[in-house]
Amino acid sequence: MTVFKKTLSALGVCAALLVSAQAIAANEATLKVTGTIVPAACTPALSNGGEVAFGSIATSTINNAPAGNGLVQLGSKDITFTISCEAAASVGFKMIDNRSSSAVALSASNYIVSPFSGGTAANQSYVGFGLGLAPNNAKIGAYSVSIDGGNVTADGLSTATVISDDEGRTWRTAGNALQVADNARIVTVANTGSSTPKLFTDASFPLKISAGVQTASILGSDEIEFDGNATLSLVYL
Repeated sequence: MTVFKKTLSALGVCAALLVSAQAIAANEATLKVTGTIVPAACTPALSNGGEVAFGSIATSTINNAPAGNGLVQLGSKDITFTISCEAAASVGFKMIDNRSSSAVALSASNYIVSPFSGGTAANQSYVGFGLGLAPNNAKIGAYSVSIDGGNVTADGLSTATVISDDEGRTWRTAGNALQVADNARIVTVANTGSSTPKLFTDASFPLKISAGVQTASILGSDEIEFDGNATLSLVYL
């Protein structure tokens, strides 16, 4: 009989604890704080529908390359890349070459002359974009994309051009920077004298597209059509 009473006593304690726990749960409520921070929507655009046309080039004009260079220079053409945002945002852009396998590797002996007086030639493979293949499957040549830093604007005002080659961890001023063809360089704007990207609503990046092609002895005498194609994409910083 004594054991039976001790068992009842233990059950009573358990029941009391259960009621106590239920009472506590019934007096609690959970607060959840939710939300999403979304960058201002920005739209990229290229002038002239994104087309850079070098026109008709006579085969006779590419018979000979300049001394010390394997590429015949075709000069440069202008196009403007703009970024327009619904509200002030910090945004840059990258480029990737969709014809990279057709690019003649740029080097000290195969280079594209800078479109800027006294500027550095495009002589590194990562700044060369492909122009496609000739009918004989020879690589036509390459082109470079230079930012005309002196004419870059943000919200209508002159501004500095800055670049990052490490996904935005560090930045440096660039002036007339060359964009790279492998999606590795972010280009954006900063206040003059600063290398920190700034907020803007509208930014304008004048670009100079400079091309060089191999000689007719390599490309053959058939009609050749350039097939350069690259994608510019926005990066929210």
